[in-house]
Amino acid sequence: MKNTVKMMWILALGAGLFTMSSCTDDGEDPEPDGSGNTGETVCYPTKVVSTDSDGDDTYDYTYNSDNQVIESKNTYDGDVETTTYDYTDGKLMTATSGTSVATFVYADGAAMPNRVNITEDGENSEFLIIETNSDDQITKVEYHYYDDGQAMLDFVDTYTYIDGSVETYISETYDNETETFETDLELTDFVFDDKKSPYGGQLAFSYEGDFNPLTVTRNNLISANLIADDGQGGQLKLPYNATYEYNANNYPTSSSLTLLGQSTNIVITYNCK
Repeated sequence: MKNTVKMMWILALGAGLFTMSSCTDDGEDPEPDGSGNTGETVCYPTKVVSTDSDGDDTYDYTYNSDNQVIESKNTYDGDVETTTYDYTDGKLMTATSGTSVATFVYADGAAMPNRVNITEDGENSEFLIIETNSDDQITKVEYHYYDDGQAMLDFVDTYTYIDGSVETYISETYDNETETFETDLELTDFVFDDKKSPYGGQLAFSYEGDFNPLTVTRNNLISANLIADDGQGGQLKLPYNATYEYNANNYPTSSSLTLLGQSTNIVITYNCK
């Protein structure tokens, strides 16, 4: 599960998983309640098509009567993968894709889960430990896997925020033999626009995006820098840039994203209520 976020940043940030959620009319952003319901007109993405040099990557979404996503159908290179989401009392409890089942665990009264247990064919496969701040924004995710029944730490992602938007993102691999961390990816210098973002609002989309905070940010990412080793003991800042087309309600219906010479174009179709 974990490598998805990292590879999207490296190959072309913003492939389909970063382009989903609820969006509202212009004006101040109302706080989402986890289902996309904000008391104002809300647009729910029904189709997201990302196109790059490898072709189209398409996501189709189905919702329940509470406007919560209950099915995500991903079509890529002729293959179709369907994920179904189940809720109890408005909270996302399970996500099922093929033989993989993710179960969300919440502390008493919490809006966000602090753990996700994942099984394959009924056997323990992975689990995530999630930490959040007082605004329910994810600050740390630990990715673990099982090796002969023993839990092993794999990756740790940490995030910082400023004014509710992502400020830094660091992903580190853990070496269980040496008990040391190695930084795989660091992103900084985030710049956002002042328009409505289609990222976030529903936990299902955050899960589908490997809990990357960009799925819940309030605005659209215009630019950032990927920090990389220059091979001589120094660092390089590799730029990420994005441009958007907006509708009359100030949220994007299409975007063009560029990182490391790789480009991704995204088109989003909504159902507004």
